[in-house]
Amino acid sequence: MARAASSDPYLNFRFHISDPAGGNLDPVAGFTSATTPDVSLDPAEYREGIYRWTRKFPGVQTVGEMQLMKGTVRRESDFFNWILNVINGGVASYRTDLVVMEYHITDEFGIDGSPSRVMRIREAFPTQVKPMADKDATASEVAIQEITLAVEEISVEIIPQ
Repeated sequence: MARAASSDPYLNFRFHISDPAGGNLDPVAGFTSATTPDVSLDPAEYREGIYRWTRKFPGVQTVGEMQLMKGTVRRESDFFNWILNVINGGVASYRTDLVVMEYHITDEFGIDGSPSRVMRIREAFPTQVKPMADKDATASEVAIQEITLAVEEISVEIIPQ
């Protein structure tokens, strides 16, 4: 979806976050840096009866954490309220699904509205949040300096240009 550059709060951010659980696919946050969660698979060893050596089989998959750094968030959004509710505690539904849209370097502002890669994060919740940068009179502030998300499942879709 094309957005006007003059009114786009996510103009300088290459990674846009949307929250499909909130019912709105418009971006609710933008970040300049994102780490992709790593997926690991520990082998399970099995030895049968008379065999001398063990056999290895694929074990349980684990997904690492995802970090989003130097970003801004809409104040009246389900994403921001979700972060506050998880941090403050006492919320029953602390997990959500997120969509991270990465825009290609030729369209880093996302003006034509076509991301180059879409990452779907499932059953995520924040484990650590640094809500603002360290105080410095010469630095420009961003709304969220860093957020770490625990992720249970990830899927990546590469969109042809």
